[in-house]
Amino acid sequence: MAKSKVKIQEVSQVNGTQKIELPKYSSQIINLANGYAKATKPANVGQVSEDIKEFRDDDSLSGHTNQDWIKWHKEKYPDGIQKATDATWEMFEKMRESINTVTKDDIKKWEEDFVYSKTYDGLMVQNAIIQKIAKEINTTNYRLATPEEESQGIDGFINGHPVQIKSETYDRTGKLHNEDIQCVIISYVKKNKDIIFDYNKKDFQ
Repeated sequence: MAKSKVKIQEVSQVNGTQKIELPKYSSQIINLANGYAKATKPANVGQVSEDIKEFRDDDSLSGHTNQDWIKWHKEKYPDGIQKATDATWEMFEKMRESINTVTKDDIKKWEEDFVYSKTYDGLMVQNAIIQKIAKEINTTNYRLATPEEESQGIDGFINGHPVQIKSETYDRTGKLHNEDIQCVIISYVKKNKDIIFDYNKKDFQ
């Protein structure tokens, strides 16, 4: 089996798409404004991933080139790009007004919140989940793992039972460094403002 790769710039060259020129840093800001405004929602520009499939299945087109796609999309959504532009511009204006009120002290608060709160919370998800389970099964016998226990793949203990708490996307290949230890594994996923996880109370009896 042969391995190969395609450079990102080659994708554009093959597809014949054009690179746009924008003021420095503006692309990221426009992307944020577009996201906040939900400007490219299906109601405005269609469900693009599905439209591409429909476009490619259109037998009336000979080459399915990028120019064909532009024409095809404009015919199906004649005012789609303008709707998206108007919605993004309105949000961009609101963001610009807000940015003009930001002070250096606000930035310091943001940096402190990022380092002292958000990052800490992100890294201490295990602690919150362990305490939540302990409370729900009505036990005070719980703790986080020691550094030595962490080196064995253990995140903490509930009622004396070792537990691993990992993100849903975590690769569990070789679950524990010490395969002699039987460890309960709890998988969690972050959704909006909640951390969702399942567990079996019997695992901690």
